[in-house]
Amino acid sequence: MFRKILLLLVISVLIINLSACNLSSKDSTVSTDYISITYSDYATDKTDDKITTQIWYYDCLTRENKKVFEFEYTTQYPLGYYDRKNQLVYYTKRIGDDKKHGDQIFVTDLSNNRETQLTNNLFAVNYIIPAQEEVFFVARPEGGNVIKLGSIDKKTNKISYWGDDDTEIRTMTVDTQKKKIFISAYSIKELRYNLAHQDGPVGQNNMKMPKYTVFQTDYNFQNTKELFSEYMCIRTLMTDGENLVALCDKKFNDPAPSTVDYYNLKTNAKVQKDWDAERIQVGDANYSSDGNKIYAIASIDNKRGLYEYSLKTMTFTPLMFTPLIIHEGGFINNIQIVRN
Repeated sequence: MFRKILLLLVISVLIINLSACNLSSKDSTVSTDYISITYSDYATDKTDDKITTQIWYYDCLTRENKKVFEFEYTTQYPLGYYDRKNQLVYYTKRIGDDKKHGDQIFVTDLSNNRETQLTNNLFAVNYIIPAQEEVFFVARPEGGNVIKLGSIDKKTNKISYWGDDDTEIRTMTVDTQKKKIFISAYSIKELRYNLAHQDGPVGQNNMKMPKYTVFQTDYNFQNTKELFSEYMCIRTLMTDGENLVALCDKKFNDPAPSTVDYYNLKTNAKVQKDWDAERIQVGDANYSSDGNKIYAIASIDNKRGLYEYSLKTMTFTPLMFTPLIIHEGGFINNIQIVRN
C-alpha cells in the first residue's frame, strides 16, 4: 500500500513538473513585440503654438498604446526610440540657436529623467536603432559629404563609422537576434552625375537611378559583404528570419507599386515580385517576430497611420491613426519594430 501511495506521489510530481515545463515553453514563445513611435503635435495648452515630439509605444500582444516621453521639437526631422526593457528613450534634438550645429542624439533614463548627450558633431540623423551593446545610427557627420552608418559604444561612448566618402546610406535594418546589420547604399558621385545628365526637363523625375547595393555587416563593421544590387531605389529593408526583403522603386517618390526582392540569407538566392498591397510610405516597416505580419506606416482610404498587414489574409488592420492619438494636426514621424 505504501509503495502504491509513493508511486502516485512520484507520478503527480512528474505531471506537475511536465506541465510547468510545457507552460514555460509556451510562455517563452509568446510574442513580446512592440512598436516604438515618434509623434509630433502642438503642445497640449497651445498657448504659444509650440510643437512637441512625443515617444509612444504600441504593444503588439495586448494592443496597448501609451505615451512615455515628450520633448520640444527643435530638429530638422525628429527621431525617437523607446527601449522598454531598459527604460531608456533615444531621440534627436538641436542645442541652442546656432544653426551650424545639426541634430544630435540624446538618451534619457526614464527611471531618473537623467539626460545624456551621445553625439556632438552630426548634421542630420535618419535612423536610431539601439542593440545589445551599441546604438546604431545613420547620419551625416559635420563636414562630411555623405550620410553614413555609425555606431556608439554604450560603455565608452566611442563612435565608429562604416563606409567611405562616396557611399551614401538610404535605409537600414538591424537583426538583433543574429547581430547583423543590413543597409542599402549608392554612390553619391553617380547620383550627381545622373542629376546633371537627365533626359528631358529638370524636375520631371526622369533621372536615371543610380545603382543601389545591399550590404550585410556585423556589429563591429567587420566581415562586410555585398548581397545584391538594383538600378532602383531600395527604400525599405525588412527581415522575416530567413529572407532579407527589400522594397524597391524605379523612380524617387514613385506612386507606382513597389518591386520586392526576397533574398534568402542561407542560399543567397533572390526572387523578385511585385508588391501587391497598399504602398508602405517610409522605410521603417518590418516583420513581426513570427514572420506572419508586417507593421508599417501607410495611408489607407486617406487615413494615414500605423497599420498591421497580415500576410495570411493580405489585409491591413489599423492600429493607430494619427488623428486618433491626440489631435488631427499631429503626425507620426517614424516607427521602429522591436522584436524580442
